Amino acid sequence: MEFVKKCLFIAAFMGASASWADGSITVYVKLSPAGSFKAKSEKLKGTVIRDGANFTSEKLSVTIDTFKTGINLRDEHFWKYLKHPSIQKIILTDLKASGGRGTGVLEVNGVKKPVEISYKEEGSRVQANIKTSAKLFNLPPEKYLGISVLDEVNIETQMEVSNK
Repeated sequence: MEFVKKCLFIAAFMGASASWADGSITVYVKLSPAGSFKAKSEKLKGTVIRDGANFTSEKLSVTIDTFKTGINLRDEHFWKYLKHPSIQKIILTDLKASGGRGTGVLEVNGVKKPVEISYKEEGSRVQANIKTSAKLFNLPPEKYLGISVLDEVNIETQMEVSNK
């Protein structure tokens, strides 16, 4: 159960941090000693504005219980692990990006941390990636039936952007 929780946290976190506009987010979680899974949400919300070569957003968010891993029980554990008593979303604020790199402030589990984002443009869409750690957001290590979730989380989003 703890293992599933950590995996789900990572997925939710990544979704919020790499957001660019309404779109999708996929969190890739590696397991030890072997294996992996992904959690995906099609409910990333917010507006990213392109002004020339610059991208900005005041707020992007994803509701935790919109992530799906392909296994209902794992989904439920993930949601419970990531939900702070008063916060049901993962939130990215103060997004600023240019030249393939960006920064923002990610809030998970009631903890706010600055994050770095890399991205590439594909026409009117942007594919963004972020790497982070569950420990940064006070989420404990997860292990279930001898399988543990690695602390590093990789997130990928695909979103449309709006021109200023």
